[in-house]
Amino acid sequence: MGRRIGLGHLETLMENLKRDITWGPETKFNAIQRFDNSITGTLSQLGYATQWNCNFGGPLQGQAQAESTLNLLTPAQVMMNLSKVIVQSGMADTDTNENPPSAASASIVFGETGVAGADVAIGTTAEPGTTPTVTQRITRLTGDVSGTVTMATAADMTTAEDQTLILFTGNTFSSSGVLKLTLHGNNELDAESSELITTADGSDIMNRATAPSDADQIIVLTDTGDCTILAGSYIYLHAGANTDTMSCKAMIRTSGGTIAVTYAN
Repeated sequence: MGRRIGLGHLETLMENLKRDITWGPETKFNAIQRFDNSITGTLSQLGYATQWNCNFGGPLQGQAQAESTLNLLTPAQVMMNLSKVIVQSGMADTDTNENPPSAASASIVFGETGVAGADVAIGTTAEPGTTPTVTQRITRLTGDVSGTVTMATAADMTTAEDQTLILFTGNTFSSSGVLKLTLHGNNELDAESSELITTADGSDIMNRATAPSDADQIIVLTDTGDCTILAGSYIYLHAGANTDTMSCKAMIRTSGGTIAVTYAN
């Protein structure tokens, strides 16, 4: 006959088990399914639409991205959580993921056939990079900002519903750093649908930046305190028409200081 083991003894044996256990996707703990760190799984478990870009807007969240993006007043916590989904997915992690986000990841973000991502260097004051606006692509900005860096004018996003996502990767500012992202002259920002949110230093307390004017085409990020823009911060651009109706949804999270958002034309 087998020897009986008391419940307390069994629990002790389990606690002392020196072995990794791989939990399957259907594993539940106390009847709660484990957290899924895929993009779609994380969005779903947060109660969001599984197409990343459909979660903007006020009461229209979850509708097609054209309606969601063009609607103002996305709850700030939604903007924050969309950034944290990017962090959870690893897309903005250049240390662990040497390769930029895949075309498959872009398809989940945009809901259409994605384009393989790219890493684009911010560059320097003397030799700035080019503002990345390839449609259906997720771009990671690499490098730091010292002084004022005005990235060269982006390519024209020529068609209604063109969209792109720019990710920050832990970019540090110094020497009164200023980063200017210059959109094409045909892609002026749409004041009625652009939302840019920043956080306080090292916290999740959020501030909604003043909206741009319709003629603005330069997004200006000005540092205070030699801050770092945390990985997973993003700028999402969506063309509501072929010219001069560019929605911008941005979440800029920082530590070590803060970022002020202004605009120019």
